[in-house]
Amino acid sequence: MAEEINFEDEVRRLLDAEPFHDFTIRLTSGDRLEVTDPHAVAIGTTTMAVFPPKSASHWIRKNQIVAVAVKELTS
Repeated sequence: MAEEINFEDEVRRLLDAEPFHDFTIRLTSGDRLEVTDPHAVAIGTTTMAVFPPKSASHWIRKNQIVAVAVKELTS
């Protein structure tokens, strides 16, 4: 049986993490959205918005997310 991954739940978990760590959302288009602030993401019923600093906002359909990756932590 194939494992189903719920990217919305994973994004919410990362946004709520203490301490917060930057992460990347990868889309079906190949685009990558860097999340550097837990308050810079809005999650709706079928869409998500990412508001990067000093850049235009990105509105995406949640079904366009193919991966979520936490940046490598450095000591």
